[in-house]
Amino acid sequence: ISNFYMHYKSLLVVGTAFLMACGTSKNTPSQEKTLNEIVVTTATAEMKTTQSLPWDILHTDISLQPFQQVKDCFLKEAKGEVVIRLHPYCYATDSLVLDAKAMEVHEVKLLAPSEQAVVFKVEADKLLCHFSKTYHHYDTLTIQIKYTAKPYSKTVGGNKAISEDRGLYYINNNYEVPGKPKQIWTQGETEANSHWFPTQDQPNEKFTFSLQLTVPDSMVTLSNGEKISSKKTAAGWRVDKWEMKQPIQPYAVMFSIGKFSIVEDSSWKGKPIQYYVEPEYAPYARSMFKNTPAMIDYFSKITGVDYPWNKYSQIVVRDYVSGAMENTSASLFGEFVNKNHREIADNDNEGIVAHELFHQWFGDYVTAESWGMLTLNESFATYGEMLWVHHHEGRVAGDALAQNNLFSYLGQSQFSDAPLVRFYYNSKEDMFDRITYQKGSVILRYLHGLMGDSAFYKAMNIYLTSNAFGTAEVSDWRKAVEKATGKDWRAFFNQWYYQEGYPEIALEFVNHDSLQQLEVKVKQDSSKPMYLLPLQAALIYDTGVAAIEWNIQQRQSSFFYQYHNGQAPLFIPDSKRWLVGVILYKQTPKEWWHCYRALKDDYIGKRRCIDGISKHTKDSFSIEIMRMALNEPYPEIKNYMLSCLQKVAFSEVGKENLLDEVGYIAAHDDHNLVRAEAIKVIGKWKISQFKQELLAAVNDSSYAVSGAALIALKTIDSTLANQQAQLLARQNNLKGAQQQAVWELLSQSNDTSIIHYWHQQSIAAYGRNKIALAAILKTYALNSQDERIFEQTLQLIYQMASSENIKNYRYSIGSMLLDLYNILDKTPNDASVKVTTIKTAKIKTALRYKELLISTEEDKGLVESYKAY
Repeated sequence: ISNFYMHYKSLLVVGTAFLMACGTSKNTPSQEKTLNEIVVTTATAEMKTTQSLPWDILHTDISLQPFQQVKDCFLKEAKGEVVIRLHPYCYATDSLVLDAKAMEVHEVKLLAPSEQAVVFKVEADKLLCHFSKTYHHYDTLTIQIKYTAKPYSKTVGGNKAISEDRGLYYINNNYEVPGKPKQIWTQGETEANSHWFPTQDQPNEKFTFSLQLTVPDSMVTLSNGEKISSKKTAAGWRVDKWEMKQPIQPYAVMFSIGKFSIVEDSSWKGKPIQYYVEPEYAPYARSMFKNTPAMIDYFSKITGVDYPWNKYSQIVVRDYVSGAMENTSASLFGEFVNKNHREIADNDNEGIVAHELFHQWFGDYVTAESWGMLTLNESFATYGEMLWVHHHEGRVAGDALAQNNLFSYLGQSQFSDAPLVRFYYNSKEDMFDRITYQKGSVILRYLHGLMGDSAFYKAMNIYLTSNAFGTAEVSDWRKAVEKATGKDWRAFFNQWYYQEGYPEIALEFVNHDSLQQLEVKVKQDSSKPMYLLPLQAALIYDTGVAAIEWNIQQRQSSFFYQYHNGQAPLFIPDSKRWLVGVILYKQTPKEWWHCYRALKDDYIGKRRCIDGISKHTKDSFSIEIMRMALNEPYPEIKNYMLSCLQKVAFSEVGKENLLDEVGYIAAHDDHNLVRAEAIKVIGKWKISQFKQELLAAVNDSSYAVSGAALIALKTIDSTLANQQAQLLARQNNLKGAQQQAVWELLSQSNDTSIIHYWHQQSIAAYGRNKIALAAILKTYALNSQDERIFEQTLQLIYQMASSENIKNYRYSIGSMLLDLYNILDKTPNDASVKVTTIKTAKIKTALRYKELLISTEEDKGLVESYKAY
C-alpha cells in the first residue's frame, strides 16, 4: 500500500539552519487536521507472532450481488455465497473458525466429502462451525456459506495509513452528490476483506479463487486475474466471472465496479496492460500511468523473474481510504491520480505507480508472513521507486528521493523509533509508518551499495524464486543475501533490521602540519547503540579526488591521511551517501566551495554544501556556491537551492549577486517546478522590477508557475493580483497551485458576492482539495464582516464535512468549524461596539454549527475526537 500522507507530508530535516528551513515538501494543505498520532510503545504491546493456520484454504469461489435494492434505494449491503475447499493444516479437528466481520450468516453446509448441514454461530466477528466428525490433514472438505455482508453496520477502525477498515465501500450509492460517479470497490489490507467474504484473513494464507459479480449492464467490473465470462441477464443486469489461477493472500483479493473507460497500453510479452479511469480522464490515462510497460520490463530484468501475473490493470476510484493498493494484477489508486496533461507536466505520480508495481513481486508473488515482517513488502516497494527513478531519470533524481526518504524517517524518529522488524506493536496498522517505508528503503539502498548491483539483483532473484507464491520472513531475505554473496550478513541484519534507532556521527578535522597528516576524529553519539559502519569516503587534493574505504568499527576512532604537496586534503565522509543516519561536521565557506566544485552528480553531497554555508550567506565563497547551484543542469539541485533562498532575506544575499540567475530561471527554465520556485524567491524578495514578468506568468500553461506568480505578484501589487485572481476565478479549469492561489487571494476579500463562487467550489471539490477549500472558507469567514455571509460560509463547511465519506478527511473538514469557534472565542474584544457586536453574533453561530457537527456525526470515535479538540 502506498499512503498519500507518507509520500507527501512535509519532511523534517535535521542539521544546519538551511537544512531546517529547506526540507522538500509537496503541496498538502497546511490546514489539514489528522487524528491522534500513533506512537508505538513496546512497554504495553503484546508480542505478535505469525498467525497459526488450523486449516489450509486451497480455493474459494465467491458469488456476490453487491446491489441490494429496497424500493428506490440501494442498500450498502451485498448478498453473497462462498464455496471453500480446504483441509486441516496439520492437526486433526472437528471445528472451523473463519473471519466474518459485520456479516449476517444465513446457512453453512458441508458439500463434501458428504452433504450435510453444519452447526454454526457468529460471535465477535468470527464464524464458528462445528462438524459431526473429526477431520485430518489428508481430508479435503468443501463448505458452502450463504451470507449478507453489511460493512456499514458497525463502527470502523483504521489509522493514518489506512483511514477505514470496512473492506467493502459504496461511493455515492444513490447519487446523493451531483456529478460524482457511483462506484463500489474493496480495500483488503490489512484484514478487512473478511467484511465481504468469509475466510482466514491472515497474510500467511494463500489460495486461488473465482469471483462472480452481478452488476447493472451499464457498469464495468475489474478483479484479479482473468475475466472468464460475461453474461447478460434479464432487465439490464449482467454476471461477470473472474478467476485467479495462482494463489494469493486474502488482503490482495479485490474488485471494483463503476462506469470506467478501459484504456489499453502496449502489452508486455503478450500480457495486457490496462487503465480503468473515469471517462473524463481517458485521454490522459496513458500519461497518468506513464512508463508502466517500461517499468514492468525493468523490474523483470533486475529481479530475474518475469512479471508473474496474467495481466496488469490499474484503476482510479473515488473516496479511496489510502493512497494506492497493490492488489495482485490489479492495483487500485486514489483520485489524486486523476490529472490532465497540465497537471501531469507539473507533478506526475510515477513514483507511486512504480511502488505498487514493484509490490507485484515483493508483497504479492512473495508475501510477508506476518505484519511484523511488513518490511519485506513495503520497504522493497519504496526502494522500487528509487530503483526506477535512478534508472529512468539518473543518479541525481534517485539520490534526491533517497535523501527525502531518509529525512522523512528521521522526522518520525523523534516520536517513535521501533525496529524495522517488530515483534511488539499495539496494532497491525502501526506497522504502516516511516520506519517500514522510508527507513526500510534506505537500508536496502545501503545494503545494495555494499553488495554491488550483480549480487543484490541475484539475492532478489533467490529470495523470490525460493518463496514463489508463498510467504517469507526477514531471515529468508538474509539467507538469500548470504547465498548470493557467500558472506555472513547476520551482523548487518541484527543492526539494521532488529535494532531500533540510527547512528549519529560527529566529525572533527585536525591538521597535523608537523606530521603532514590530516586527522579525522569520529565519535558516535553515546546515547545511541554503537554501529559497525562499512562506508566509503573521499579525499579532495589539488590533483583531484581519491576514493577510500572508511570503516567505522568503534564508538570513537581516528583516521589519518597524508598531505599532498604540503596541503591537507579535504575529507568527504560517506561519499557514496549510504549511511542511514546523521553526520555532523563543520567547514569554512571556502572548504565547502572546494567540496562543491569537486562533486559531480552528487545531489546529497552538494545539498550538504548548500546547508553548510547557511550561516555565511554574505561570504563570497557562499555566494559562489549559490550561483553554481543555480546554474546546475539538474533540476533537483536548482530546486533545493531556490527553496533555501526563500528563507534568506534579500539583503542578506544581495541583488547584484543572484538576481540575474533567479530571474533567468523564473522566465526560461525547462522544468515547471523549478520555474515556480524561482518565482517564489522573487515574491519573497519583493522584487518589483519583475512585475510584468509575473503578470505574464499568471497565465502560464503550468498550474505551478501560474499559482506561484499570482502569490508573488500579491507581494508587489496586491490590487493587480486580486484583479487577476478574479479573472481566473471565472474559468472552470483551475487546478493545483493555480487554484490554491486564487482561493487564497479571494479568501481575503470582503466582497459578499463571492459566496456564490464558494458555493460552486464546495460542490465541485473532492479529495484533498475539499480539505484545502474548507481551510480557505475558514479564513474567508473570519474576514467577513457580514453576519449573513458568515453563517452561509459555515453552512458550506458543515455540508462539506457531512457529505465526506473518508473519516480522516471528514475530521479535517469538520475541525475547521471547531477552529472558527476557538479562534473567535479567544479573540480579545475590540474597542468598537459594532465590531464587538458582530463578534458576539459570530460566536453564537459558530457554536451552533459546532454542536450540529457533533450531534449529526455517526462515528463515535470521531465524536470523541471533536469533543476533545
